[in-house]
Amino acid sequence: MGVRINHNIAALNAWWNLTKTDTAVRKSLEKLSSGYRINRAGDDPAGLVISEKLRANVTGLDQAIHNSEDAISMVQTAEGALTEMNTLLNSIRALALHAANEGANDAEAIAADQAQVDSAVDSIDRIANTTKYAGKYLLNGAAGNSVDIKNSNRVTAASIGNNASTGFVSYAITQEASQALISFGRSTNGAFGYGDITVNGTTVDLTAAYSAAQIVSAINATVSGVIAWASADGSGSDHIFIKTVAYGTEASLVVTGSAVNGGLAADTGQDIAGTIAGGSAAGSGLTLIAATGTFKDMKITVAEGYNSAGGGSVKYDIYVTAGLLRFVLGANADSNEIATISINSMRANQLGTDTAGSEGLLSIKSGGTYDLTNNAAMAVDIIDEAINDVSTQRATLGAFQKNTLESTIANLGVTRENIQASESRIRDVDMAKEMVGFTRLQILMQAGTAMLAHANVAPQAILQLLG
Repeated sequence: MGVRINHNIAALNAWWNLTKTDTAVRKSLEKLSSGYRINRAGDDPAGLVISEKLRANVTGLDQAIHNSEDAISMVQTAEGALTEMNTLLNSIRALALHAANEGANDAEAIAADQAQVDSAVDSIDRIANTTKYAGKYLLNGAAGNSVDIKNSNRVTAASIGNNASTGFVSYAITQEASQALISFGRSTNGAFGYGDITVNGTTVDLTAAYSAAQIVSAINATVSGVIAWASADGSGSDHIFIKTVAYGTEASLVVTGSAVNGGLAADTGQDIAGTIAGGSAAGSGLTLIAATGTFKDMKITVAEGYNSAGGGSVKYDIYVTAGLLRFVLGANADSNEIATISINSMRANQLGTDTAGSEGLLSIKSGGTYDLTNNAAMAVDIIDEAINDVSTQRATLGAFQKNTLESTIANLGVTRENIQASESRIRDVDMAKEMVGFTRLQILMQAGTAMLAHANVAPQAILQLLG
């Protein structure tokens, strides 16, 4: 056999195999100690790319779940404040009912009820103006839809509920609103002399010497809510015209008296009608109310001078910023994963406005149009509407919590579990399988060490030839 001392090939071979085994042992130890099959890009480059994407998705889903939970906390904060408002409104209603029972109450009792009502209404305003979550006001209107009227010459008022989308809102008038209108007259100029007439239940005291102009002046001075004027048709006949200030079917006019042909004249106005954002819109006087579409329940009040059916001509006078509370409920924050909700202003002057007008609930405070001294029965109606306003907002928040937030959390939880399982299959090590390999490597390590030692000793046999 050939014996060489400069290059111990057997030892080099044993050393090289032992080195590879040592590297494999270190990698196996790293996997077993970390629990990951991929600890660096060199372990599995393609697997690393895929698993990092999945890991980012899982992180995003975790944050989306936290976002949804934060949104639930915000909703519950607002709803808790609204619950207290409902409690206050119920107590106010009881006070108004007590005050309406005039037969058993004196002025002092009603004044005491009024004092409590004033305090409760102030509390409602205070709750609306101070309720905050994470520094953001919730009930003072700052979290609601905003409406910007771009052309105040055509639109005098606009309001919107929770169903909306940001952008310009188109509207068109297909049916003009009208006032109730009647006229009566005589065949020759001069004094009318027909005695008294009654306009909507108010009697106008006339004398035989009254001219048309004098009758008009008397009507305008005596009867509220109507406008009267006189006009000649050019043939010597004076006519008196009376119309309501208000528009629509709720604007009725009844005139009785001997000055009217047949002794009675009556008329009723017509409501406006048209479309809002392409959806049908019924009307109440000069106010269009969306019945269908994205902007359902939106109200647009047109100015008298623009109350004309333009053959469906569409106008863009209103810009809406909708859903001022935005929540990212997904891992990617794209448009499909953003939920929005608006919370209407819950200030006292915004509750019960359909019945009380612009003052809202403030109209039942001391000195208001419908305080307990002036009209306790009407105050009850206003309070009922305010209760409905608050309850409707609570229901909206509850529906958002249940149908959007809680269902989103449940769905995100399932999605996260499945994606985490996918990432685990790629990145996590199979401990049992790796232990099998590690045991094999330990045996190879021990065998390689022994063989290297044996290979290093083998060349020493040449010393025996030197005798």
